[in-house]
Amino acid sequence: MKKRIIVQVLYLFPLFILSACTKDDNEPMPQSTVSRLYVSNADTDAAVANTMIFDPADQTVFKAPYKFDSKLPDANGILFNPFSGTVFQVSRKNKNIRTFKVNTDGSLMQANSFVDEGLLSAREMAYDRMRDVLYVSSNIDSAIYVYTKASTLTGTAAAFKKLKLNGQPWGIHLDNNRLFVVIDLARAEVQLFEEISELAVGNISPTKKITITGAARLHGITYSADRDVLLLTDIAEATSTAFDTDGAIYIIKDAAAQFTAVGKAVSPSTTIKGLNTLLGNPVDIAWDDRTTKDLIYVAEKAGRKILTFKYADNGNVKPSAIAVLTSSPEAIFLDAR
Repeated sequence: MKKRIIVQVLYLFPLFILSACTKDDNEPMPQSTVSRLYVSNADTDAAVANTMIFDPADQTVFKAPYKFDSKLPDANGILFNPFSGTVFQVSRKNKNIRTFKVNTDGSLMQANSFVDEGLLSAREMAYDRMRDVLYVSSNIDSAIYVYTKASTLTGTAAAFKKLKLNGQPWGIHLDNNRLFVVIDLARAEVQLFEEISELAVGNISPTKKITITGAARLHGITYSADRDVLLLTDIAEATSTAFDTDGAIYIIKDAAAQFTAVGKAVSPSTTIKGLNTLLGNPVDIAWDDRTTKDLIYVAEKAGRKILTFKYADNGNVKPSAIAVLTSSPEAIFLDAR
């Protein structure tokens, strides 16, 4: 890990200065050979480190992760900005959002921290680097909280605006000012909000949407614009007898064309599901969409595992790699370049 982080920081510094000046949304990612998986744990036990990093992640056997006490009990969304080397993470319990810097030895160091007492039930996060805006989904009050100047907020803060949805959001994914939002519970719906930065405070309606045929309860989401593929997780039953064996991954190819203003039912191009998969409560998903890798990572909360699948997998297949944890992974973010 140490060597990878040193290389990254040396490359990041000039790129960060350039990005601060130009704010070019099409600026290429800082180059590296990194494959690093950030994991956010939902445990509330103070003895559990709520942040973990698997580095490298693209292995057939996971190495022991780096663990960091982020002091964020019931940690949920986590993300990494490679242009500044900054990690964002949120605590649902403490309503606290913190940022961390990656040190040259691969460890994390706290940077800023702010608390929003009005943030009711923080789940996933998405970050607009060009505008320095952080989006946080909150399922209980069916809202997206929007924080401006997010990288520098400290102390007590309130959202710049609160966007009210017509359903409970969970996973969110930002792509070039388009926000994909998973609607939780029986809706099995993904909503798309175009030009999300321009939406005013209050009730908002999606530009387009889809429902997933056969899905029970969607949670995790990621999207690759380069491949035009949408990946989703289904936790299915949360408390029934089979709650820890009924999860699924859905892959939607040619995804952009599936979304319509009125919404339509879409059958997944591929479904990964069954006892061999170990998918029970897959709460989040990440994808290394490089064709030389094509690895799917899943946070399996019920089984306390990180699971890896191949993009070409289908049906009741075994994971290609498994990390057995002593914590409850809630959210993941992959930095793969």
